[in-house]
Amino acid sequence: MKNNDKQNLVISIESSIDFIESHLDSADKTITFVLKKHGVRNLEKASIHTLQELFNELYAIEADLR
Repeated sequence: MKNNDKQNLVISIESSIDFIESHLDSADKTITFVLKKHGVRNLEKASIHTLQELFNELYAIEADLR
C-alpha cells in the first residue's frame, strides 16, 4: 500500500476519533480501550493492517452514534 493511502487512513481514523469525542460522554475511555485493544500507541507507526482494523472499529462506533 502506498504511503499516501496510509496517511489517508490515519486522517480517517483521526476524523472518527474527533466525531466520537464530540458525541460521546465516555469518549476518552472508549477510544483508549480501542487503541489498547489493537496495540496502537502511535498511528504513524502502526501497520496498515492494524490501522484498517482500528478504523473499522472506530467507524462502527461512529455509525452507531449517528
